[in-house]
Amino acid sequence: MIEQFDAIVVGAGMSGNAAAYTLASQGLKVLQLERGEYPGSKNVQGAIMYANMLEKIIPDFRDDAPLERHLVEQRLWVMDDTSHTGIHYRSDDFNEAKPNRYTIIRAQFDKWFSRKVREAGATVLCETTATELVRDGNGKVIGVRTDRAGGV
Repeated sequence: MIEQFDAIVVGAGMSGNAAAYTLASQGLKVLQLERGEYPGSKNVQGAIMYANMLEKIIPDFRDDAPLERHLVEQRLWVMDDTSHTGIHYRSDDFNEAKPNRYTIIRAQFDKWFSRKVREAGATVLCETTATELVRDGNGKVIGVRTDRAGGV
């Protein structure tokens, strides 16, 4: 028997985790597929995370999220093969009580966020690649095929 879900989210990066968390938090039965060994396993870089959007779905995320540091300056560069120019902006306004800009290491952050997804009630299935959308006769997506045995 094929298990039924209200929603299937493909990927456990920032957007996939946000979608799966939001849906599961609202009581939907959610399956999240991740092709990596664990969420974040394929990430080798850091990032700047703007907190205001995450705060809307996980208000207390600062309590245990793996945040590196909040930012007090930003730089923007425009480059071509032979030249570059940039701007540098530093402001004490960035030192607000609940900062909006943090540096994160994506592998750590994605793993933390995925744990929150599971706590919200979603099923997270790693080492699984979605290979095809399954549609009904009207073209409506009703499932996914994967690279696992059985495929659906």
